Amino acid sequence: MAKRSSNGIRNRKHIKNAHLLETLSYLGEVQLPTSIEFIQYNSKQTSTKSIAPSDKLKDLIKDDCISWFKITGISDAEVIFNICKSFGIPRFDVKDLLSGRHVTKVITYEHNTFILMSGCFTTESHELDLDHIAFILGDNYIISLQENGTPIFTDVQEAIKNSKVQIREKGTDYLLYILLNCVQSLYNDTVLKLATKIDNMEDKLIENDTKGIDIMRFIRIRKNDYSLLKRAVSSMREEYSNLLHNDNRLIKRENKIYFNDFDDRLRTSSDDLDIFHESINSLSNLYFNNNNLKMNNVITKLTVVSTIFIPLTFMVGVWGMNFDYMPELKWKFGYIVAWAIMILIVIIALLFLKKKKWL
Repeated sequence: MAKRSSNGIRNRKHIKNAHLLETLSYLGEVQLPTSIEFIQYNSKQTSTKSIAPSDKLKDLIKDDCISWFKITGISDAEVIFNICKSFGIPRFDVKDLLSGRHVTKVITYEHNTFILMSGCFTTESHELDLDHIAFILGDNYIISLQENGTPIFTDVQEAIKNSKVQIREKGTDYLLYILLNCVQSLYNDTVLKLATKIDNMEDKLIENDTKGIDIMRFIRIRKNDYSLLKRAVSSMREEYSNLLHNDNRLIKRENKIYFNDFDDRLRTSSDDLDIFHESINSLSNLYFNNNNLKMNNVITKLTVVSTIFIPLTFMVGVWGMNFDYMPELKWKFGYIVAWAIMILIVIIALLFLKKKKWL
């Protein structure tokens, strides 16, 4: 799996206006070579093979089969642009795909539909990262483009191979629905993993087992994770209506029920993110309440010490005054009586504090 910086915004290459560039360039951070896996199937047979990025993909499409071009790695801007151009995808859509920003869009053209969205995954260090994913849906073909090598579509390939869930009996639009569900399921899995980390941190806070842990940094990272996920899910929900109300009729009427189900799943993901956000706020409140409790404990201990030593300090201050006529200063038993009075005061103060349950 390719690695990238955890802070994509801070390390993103800055281009004032990519539309003014004569040639497109990849502005992301994942330098993964472009590879294409070609899966072709119908109800009777299926085949899978690797093809060269320079091959003409259109020549491999057959009318009696569904063709899925699974492209991984978009760092070669020229190859990606030529592939998209051959299927009629405009330059500005390819520009959004190659940009470092995670743009979400669903655009229907006369002969195909272009979908650009953000996937998500957790890195080897268990931190959140986003994956730029695009789909080009045609009459009997679909092209998936993925920035990272995250194997999120492996189960779909197995389902095609073993003809599960009637996937080989249905059309290309049903395959798109399955692929979109893989991306959405990854949202749910990622939110669940991050929510589990928050729950574990809450347990550590309650058990006061946070030695060596930077809680504030942990909360800041989780808030950043929430912002990235919320933006990805919300943007897709806003753009999704363009897919349901398309004019090119690539989404068949009998399969619209599946896409309505996907819309419900997006709504569920959004609700899960709201709960995740509440968990982050709950952790923040618990952390600050713990700090306040520790501060209160310190203040209580200082108050106890002050309660004991203030009267002692007063007595010492009185006896430390330089007056000639202080009879107790010349008294034979004055020193012993002074100690006895001070010890008695300490005992009375301790009994008083214990009775008030301040100790």
